[in-house]
Amino acid sequence: MENNSNSFKGKNLQILISFGVLFLMWGFITNLNFVYKDYLAYIFNLNYSLSTLINLTFFTTYLVVSLQAGNLISKIGYKKGIMVGWVLSCLGCITFFLAVYFRNFECFLAALFMQAAGITILQVGANLYIVLWKNLLLKANIKTAASRLVLMQAFNSLGAFLAPILASPILWMMIDLPSETKNIISSADRFLIEAPYVHYPYLFVAIGMTMYAIYLFFVQIPQIDTSGVEPANKMPQIRRRHVMHFPQLRLGAFAIFAYVGAEVALGNYLTDFSKDTVSYYWGAAMVGRFVGSFLLQQTSLRKSVGICAGMSILLVVLSVITGGTISFWMIVAVGLFNSILFPAIFTLGVNGLGKFSEDGSSVLIMSIVGGAIIPFNVINFSYVSYKIAFLIVIVCYFYIALYGLKLSRFERIEEKEELQPQKI
Repeated sequence: MENNSNSFKGKNLQILISFGVLFLMWGFITNLNFVYKDYLAYIFNLNYSLSTLINLTFFTTYLVVSLQAGNLISKIGYKKGIMVGWVLSCLGCITFFLAVYFRNFECFLAALFMQAAGITILQVGANLYIVLWKNLLLKANIKTAASRLVLMQAFNSLGAFLAPILASPILWMMIDLPSETKNIISSADRFLIEAPYVHYPYLFVAIGMTMYAIYLFFVQIPQIDTSGVEPANKMPQIRRRHVMHFPQLRLGAFAIFAYVGAEVALGNYLTDFSKDTVSYYWGAAMVGRFVGSFLLQQTSLRKSVGICAGMSILLVVLSVITGGTISFWMIVAVGLFNSILFPAIFTLGVNGLGKFSEDGSSVLIMSIVGGAIIPFNVINFSYVSYKIAFLIVIVCYFYIALYGLKLSRFERIEEKEELQPQKI
């Protein structure tokens, strides 16, 4: 009996580690695109309007692919769905390498779309799997599910944190120049020297992803079937229910839209004014998630969302009031409180959806398109004043706080004991 228990724990640990590496690598790829954005604009000779297509293409993919991703996972299962997403991202990296090598911007956008489509499938499948995994199999509560997802997202943040740190050194190592010469080259000249090599890191990533895909193929990932699980919501009789009938999901989609938009807008702000500072921003999110995965098991999930969003509002306001170096560090600190918001909102959004869980995950991931729309508007308003532009960010965090404290609540069915309200 003890051997069976140890074997069960060993398999659980293997699944967590496998998903942790998965989250880390796609976080690294996602942020690498934004770190190399200036290099790519130089390589393809892009003006401002064309350079915005990089950000727009990546995030618009979520809008286009998410619903199809949910249908795909429902048909072929979580493991095969995740494998499809992983391989598609890998092919995107290879196509990315070829597009930059041959200086073909249209091919580059196609590669970016392919890469983002794969990541979208991963987001829909992997996030939901981590939430439902023990909840359905072991009847764990929603706080534990959120804690697990926060931990996985911490590895995602670790990848995002490492990308800007490693991006330039990776390129610099490939350049065959004497160390004495490298030490006296100005940053502007270094940029021009590094730019022609910007596609090689994607080839290295593709090789690493291919090797990991082989490992993932042999990992046993139990299938989760939600088709027989009825939703927990107490709702009026509707002849044919649709996923958008559930308020926690519908309003959660707006919260994800607001969160990703605000997070990316602040990240862009730090990148434009201080490329070094943005690493601390992602680092703060990473630390917050590792700590938050423990704290969420001890505190109310909804109150945690409200408090973190409220603290983000306070820090953004202080940034606007103070200005200068202090302003930068206030925005960096927002990363710490951003840490739990996405996984917490996602968990609350799919909470109680039952057989609609895959469709709900698709809708929430589709809302990541906010990362293209909100930052675009923040940038445009920043030409007038960043004080005005940051009002958009403050409104986003206000809605997130409102969702956490109030809008994520719903009336539950009382007949079945397992569907009784939980303290979350």
